[in-house]
Amino acid sequence: MTQLTEGRRQKCRTGLRILTTKTQRHKGPTEGRRQKSEVRRQKYGLLLLALVAVALVVMLACAKKMLPPSPDRFAPRLQEVETRTRSQVTLVFDEAINGAKLKPDSFLLTGPAGETIALRGASLGRSSEEVQLWTPIQEVKLYEVRGIVWDRADNKTRFRARFRGSSMQDTIAPRVARIEPAPGTARQKRGVKVRVTFSEAIDASGVVDHVFVPVAYDTGFKRSWSTDWQTLNFTRLESLPSAANVYLLVQPGAIDLEGNRASDPAFTYFTSDTIFDAVAVRGKAAWPGLSTLTPPSPSRGREEREGVTGAVFFTESAAVRVITDSLQPPRTESLPVRTTGLAPLLSDGTFATKLRKGEYEVVAVADTNGDGLAELVSRPVMFNTDAESLNLSLEPESLPQPFNAYRR
Repeated sequence: MTQLTEGRRQKCRTGLRILTTKTQRHKGPTEGRRQKSEVRRQKYGLLLLALVAVALVVMLACAKKMLPPSPDRFAPRLQEVETRTRSQVTLVFDEAINGAKLKPDSFLLTGPAGETIALRGASLGRSSEEVQLWTPIQEVKLYEVRGIVWDRADNKTRFRARFRGSSMQDTIAPRVARIEPAPGTARQKRGVKVRVTFSEAIDASGVVDHVFVPVAYDTGFKRSWSTDWQTLNFTRLESLPSAANVYLLVQPGAIDLEGNRASDPAFTYFTSDTIFDAVAVRGKAAWPGLSTLTPPSPSRGREEREGVTGAVFFTESAAVRVITDSLQPPRTESLPVRTTGLAPLLSDGTFATKLRKGEYEVVAVADTNGDGLAELVSRPVMFNTDAESLNLSLEPESLPQPFNAYRR
């Protein structure tokens, strides 16, 4: 019995060893397949990284040759019509408008009785999405406006809208928004164009005086208004001479469509040379009983307005041989020859400009009632730019003359 039991145990051990051997033989190929799969995954990963690197290199190499983004193909749409004053209509669009193509002829304004109303001007408004139309005085009635505008991608749209006129009067005076070229600009030789842009449309039938220095350039520039009546242009028909310094003063007095008067001048100076070789000069003018020039009150009407304008002229001096007695040798004196410098006289009596180094005879003039004539004039004063500043005293002029009469 004991032998039989021992024999069964041996058989069980033998069977267990056989089963273990088979199991090991079965697991061997499975482990090998797993290792091969892992190797394949690593190879595919490396191949994918290589392809991504090649694609990045190709994209970087061809970046400059790629097509540009898709352009804007949508036309602008009118969103709102505003009437802020009785002489302005504001059209609000959903995108920026091309201001270069804005012309009064592109719009048609119809009155309450169906009559066609001529626009005084058209321009961009306070933002690039707004179009400002300048109209005659409106009534509080229904109007219709039609027109064509373009966006900055040159997409065109036609629109039609109705609005109610306003009774609100514009009481804000126009101001000089920009002047080009800026003071001190160099290399202005060919195709010179000076632009004085106001903050709103100007009544071109009014008088807007200007002064050029030297006097020869009065006839060398052609004056014109832009189609929106906001920009006063001075265009040079010929090239400027070498090393020419030009000064321009546009006197206060521009009147908007509601009769409000600008109180500040526009002033610039430029040269045809490579640099504006000059020194800064400043000073102040006064007269008995008054320390400053009083600007006009905005509340005054056109007839009651007491506008003030002023200018300071600098005339170059040159050594001249003078003979006073035939028995005496001639003597050399410094005499004024030609006006070559200019500065605006501001409402507080101050002035500033830039001049070539040298000696000048200086005269200041001021218009106290807006008639374009100088009611106050200073006595001629000799001035050397080494001093950098000077004070002038204005006195009543016995025979008032236009500003231009005080140039040489």
